[in-house]
Amino acid sequence: MTALVAAEAPLAAPPVDRASVTHSVSEACARASAYAMPLIGADIVLVAQRTGRTLSEPVVALVATPPFTQSAMDGYAVVACDGIEVGTRLRVVGRVPAGSRGDEIAPGQATRLFTGAPIPEGADAVIMQEHVDRDGDSIILRRAIRVGDNIRIKGEDVQPLEILLQAGERLDARHVALAAAQGIGTFKVRARPQVAVISTGDELRQAGNALEPSAIYDSNRPMLLALIEQSGLVPIDGGWVPDRPEMIADRLRCMAERADLVVTSGGASLGEEDHALEALVRADGSGETLKIALKPGKPAVVGRIGSAAYLGLPGNPVSSLVCWLLLGRTMTSSLEGREPPRRLGFPLPSKSAFARRAGRTEFVPVKLVEGHDGLGVEILGRGGSARLQPLAEADGLAEIAAENDGVRPGDVVLFHPLRGGFAI
Repeated sequence: MTALVAAEAPLAAPPVDRASVTHSVSEACARASAYAMPLIGADIVLVAQRTGRTLSEPVVALVATPPFTQSAMDGYAVVACDGIEVGTRLRVVGRVPAGSRGDEIAPGQATRLFTGAPIPEGADAVIMQEHVDRDGDSIILRRAIRVGDNIRIKGEDVQPLEILLQAGERLDARHVALAAAQGIGTFKVRARPQVAVISTGDELRQAGNALEPSAIYDSNRPMLLALIEQSGLVPIDGGWVPDRPEMIADRLRCMAERADLVVTSGGASLGEEDHALEALVRADGSGETLKIALKPGKPAVVGRIGSAAYLGLPGNPVSSLVCWLLLGRTMTSSLEGREPPRRLGFPLPSKSAFARRAGRTEFVPVKLVEGHDGLGVEILGRGGSARLQPLAEADGLAEIAAENDGVRPGDVVLFHPLRGGFAI
């Protein structure tokens, strides 16, 4: 591991099996988060190269932004005073491109200037070039202008010593731009969690190997490793292990020495061939099985092994995906010392019907469709926890509330986009 967890941090969740209790999605995320302790350690990284990292300390403004009063448009700086009426003629006395400074102007005069150029002394407004007629060394106003029009005041965006970004903020291109505009070249960020992924199951085969009639190719591990990398974390390929509790336990111990979070897929349910919790205990770890009011992805195992957090995901690929997006992202947020991610969705009407029983929050693959009544979502068949093609065709997942006993055309669901990043 690149970072250690605080040794004195107590386990917030008891190491017991609570499979008899059904948790809501929010409750399950909270229990999973309790097993993931914030990492100690920080890196200094270049501003322009490190989106996806989490700040370990606040970023404070060094200078005012903008650093001087400037033009917001290509046009002419003027002295507006109480306003200048349409038809007024002004004499052009200078020209100021961005990066230059002009001379002071007086009432009745104008200076040609461009977006971002400093406002000359005496000027208090800028009239857009589209709103004047040029006549030799004069302009004639086609629109009235008032004091302050089309001007960016010094410091109107940022004042020196203002806190720009708080510790715990996950950086993206917006934050990079804000820091770069201050001349800040580096961020101090928290250590990146290292996440190991292990596939379990006698039926699994790896790409390039022969596929017997009773076997399937392993899709979960490649999918999870890709999700982890896409999230800005450090993926560790923990390989494949057969359904043997002692072998799984050995692999868990090995990966727990290298990773901050160890993830397995398969064996997380309550059947006699489901060994995730047993293997966790054999590996000298502790944890619990979470029975979640969720579809797909009802069972999951959470816990700790030494200084590493543990997450056991279901074996069906869509269940594994949904559980990772909910529980896995919550746990990695805790490792990075961030607030748990909020499950935000866009309320959109369904264009199709979907029969279901109330009782579990359900995520189904959907496509965005534009109709005569506006934008909505079309549910892609029954989906299913083992079907990957509808997921690959989807623009996102629709979240159907637990109390909803079915979706009818026009009913509103929450849309979570998948393209360009996973949003739930």
